[in-house]
Amino acid sequence: MKQKLPVEDRIIGVVRQLQEAGYETYIVGGAIRDILLQKQPKDYDIATSATPEEVRQVFGRRSVRIIGRRFRLAHLYLGRDIIEISTFRRNPERPLAEAEENEAETEPAGPIQSDNDYGTAQEDAQRRDFTINALFYDPVTAEIIDYTGMGLADVEAGMVRAIGEPAQRFAEDPVRMLRALKLVGQFDFAFDAATENALFESLPLIRQASPSRLSLELEKVLSSSYGDKHLAAFHDYGFLEYFLPFFEARWGSPQMDYALQLFTERNYRVDEGAYRNSISLAAALLALPFVEEAMGCSPGDLWDRRGAQKVIRELLGTLFQPQNMIKSVIASAESVLLLQPQLFAMRKEDFGLTERYGYAHARELLQIQNYVCWKIDSLDDFWPSAGPGRKRQQRHRQSRGSQKNNAPRNNN
Repeated sequence: MKQKLPVEDRIIGVVRQLQEAGYETYIVGGAIRDILLQKQPKDYDIATSATPEEVRQVFGRRSVRIIGRRFRLAHLYLGRDIIEISTFRRNPERPLAEAEENEAETEPAGPIQSDNDYGTAQEDAQRRDFTINALFYDPVTAEIIDYTGMGLADVEAGMVRAIGEPAQRFAEDPVRMLRALKLVGQFDFAFDAATENALFESLPLIRQASPSRLSLELEKVLSSSYGDKHLAAFHDYGFLEYFLPFFEARWGSPQMDYALQLFTERNYRVDEGAYRNSISLAAALLALPFVEEAMGCSPGDLWDRRGAQKVIRELLGTLFQPQNMIKSVIASAESVLLLQPQLFAMRKEDFGLTERYGYAHARELLQIQNYVCWKIDSLDDFWPSAGPGRKRQQRHRQSRGSQKNNAPRNNN
């Protein structure tokens, strides 16, 4: 099907350069889906008949890094950006004994251990996870290729449909269940019946997934501006019990409701460009209502500082289990939470807080709470938005002097 899609010129240039070198090349996957849904792609993936080594020959050794063992691919460095270029794959062949054993047991084979069997573009499409992610686009000829025959229709219908046997696809890579649910949450899509039934039956398989991959997926949820919708979809389909059991156990509580409201507001502000994306800020705001609860406060009330650090540290250590959060993220989230009561109290002697580690995130979290809960006029004016400095502190003092009658008091 011919249809010109709005693709960045630099991406078109990469595809053209590979094609001119003699390699069949397309833009693939989620970028095409997102463009068809009139969304801005977060990145572009390119698939080609060139091997990683041949990609390096086309663009030069200094511009290309070959990564991966289970799935080898090329990273092309364009300035600060990295373009992921994969070689067309086909479904890996299992040893005959393994195939006969699984056939006899009528059970799907387990996770793929190696995925470096190169193939054709059509074979590559058939081994992808969902039809809406298996669309190929040639930006040079403006041609969309739907090898599964259902991808375009499923995008239009808002349908998440596994390619091939759904149970088999989830067994090959259990993380596909998580990605499917993210699509459902982010785009308000639905599953076809076979994929939905297989997902429900396959949920325990997520325990077989690599802990490092699941931790990376958690970071993606926290950094996504649709993270609140992802968590809701995880809960609706029973996946949250396996992925983040603490939040599943508290789902529907006032604390969980408040955490989701804070997350939703933070995502809105990221989309609007009001503040930068931050995993540690997201971790802090999801933890905040449970810190309040542990300190004897209701949602929206802030605690006395005494004894808070131990409570915060223990909660941050358990909230996201069994996933492993990066230590620097946990440390930053702890600093953000510790600053909340001090910022809210607005004490004059706390001007030095602007120099504290985590101040910018702490100020942003204070604003998010204000928009969701307190709704105090002129709260934004009490603390400078940038880092410390004499001029900023002087402006801060002027702001406090002109607004001191409106200064909020700690609810506790």
